[in-house]
Amino acid sequence: MLKILINGEEVITDQNISIKEEFLSTSSFILNGVYPKSWEENRDYTSNFYFPQDYSQCLIYFDETLIFAGVVKNSGNISLNPREPHTCDLQVLSYKTFLSEGNTLDFVIANKSVEEAIQMVVNAVSGYGFTVGTIDIAKKDDIIGAYSTLDKSAYDVLQYIADITNSKWYTSRIDDNTLAVNFYDSDKMAQAPDIEYTQEYWEANNIQDMSFSFSTNDYRNKQVMTSSAVYGNVEQTQTILANGYDTTYLAEQKIGAINSITVGGTPATFATSDEKDLGITADFYYTVNNNQFEAATVYTAGTEIEINYIPIVQGREVIINPTEINRINNQLGINGNISRYEQRNDATSSSELQSIGQSYIQFKGKAEITLTIQTYENDLFQIGQQAQFNAPISELTDTYMVKSKTIDIIQVNDIRYLFYTYTLSNNFNAETAINYFDNQRSKANGNISQGEYISRNVDIENTALIIFDNAELIEVEMGDNILNAPLNAPFTQ
Repeated sequence: MLKILINGEEVITDQNISIKEEFLSTSSFILNGVYPKSWEENRDYTSNFYFPQDYSQCLIYFDETLIFAGVVKNSGNISLNPREPHTCDLQVLSYKTFLSEGNTLDFVIANKSVEEAIQMVVNAVSGYGFTVGTIDIAKKDDIIGAYSTLDKSAYDVLQYIADITNSKWYTSRIDDNTLAVNFYDSDKMAQAPDIEYTQEYWEANNIQDMSFSFSTNDYRNKQVMTSSAVYGNVEQTQTILANGYDTTYLAEQKIGAINSITVGGTPATFATSDEKDLGITADFYYTVNNNQFEAATVYTAGTEIEINYIPIVQGREVIINPTEINRINNQLGINGNISRYEQRNDATSSSELQSIGQSYIQFKGKAEITLTIQTYENDLFQIGQQAQFNAPISELTDTYMVKSKTIDIIQVNDIRYLFYTYTLSNNFNAETAINYFDNQRSKANGNISQGEYISRNVDIENTALIIFDNAELIEVEMGDNILNAPLNAPFTQ
């Protein structure tokens, strides 16, 4: 039995319902011809109007089990014809939308572990019903020195953390208004029972259909990552002679962080321009990502001023999978490089660029096999689980991640049927589902900006070649099917 509540009021819809939940993107679907169930008492559909306010709560139950919780986003198609029923069509979104639509963040994650950073981000949006779930990643204790979240959504920052830790994140429902934010390494995701290609498995799980497809739409075996401003790995030392009247001096490169300044061999104090504005006094002041630094006083002509600093440079990382390159080369007899390029100004170190590129090669460095399974009234998988497919052909035998789930509620006469359709991916690629609100914004926004103090010094190679074998680091070198009823389909093998 289907039961839909909007702001606690039971409503009726006169059409089939298809709810698609994805790994990253916000679920969105339409309810057609919606009106309060109370109208059924006198069957007067023309005297009253129904249109709930945006962001009204929507709960959907099937046989008393909650299968969806979200909010009404838009109302439409409300007839003003006095002879027509005054029902409405509703767009419904999952609560995940508040990770993008909620308050943007405005703090700096400074010298915090990855786990602490996740907690900070989730705490900032906890008022929208988010809580920290499972964090099972190898890099959870790694330190994020200084990352500015200014003007970014929680979604932006969570995706950034997933990128630099080579992990996966997703939400899971706890109750009707609470979602947990989970982070997993790909090999640590919750394990679902194996998928078997047997008659017993199909019958026990009400399998209606199973199919697969190959895709190389987003394939690459070489990934080039660039960033316009990252910390250099070589300290710069420069000696400047004072001219007796200027107080502003030029460094050869943009300054990321100053290690020391001496005047005539005597150590001098220094601070950022922001710290100066806060009342901190020093002998010299500088602005991050600028090649100028300023003395608080005029020095006598000929005075030697020596500055040692970490420069801001352009970063470039190249990550390849030689096994895949050789495979294509041997098959075609031509160059086997299939390359992709991405500018990531949200990354500020070589390790971050490497991790992001590594995740691309790991999750997109082989053809994606998409396995589609449909069941009848049997919720077989949850988003983010992994399952081993013991397939009838060797090419399909692999571990798959559940990346989407579609719930179809089909009405035939006065009976409603419930079908689940799952999409699983063998390369664990989920980026195709990234929320369009945030995909480009999170990659384009720089982390280092004028006047912003970054408190860490990190290594950066201007060019690095990261070699992978089966997506593992081994060397570093410089340089709509409408179903009318359950299908008790016979199984053949």
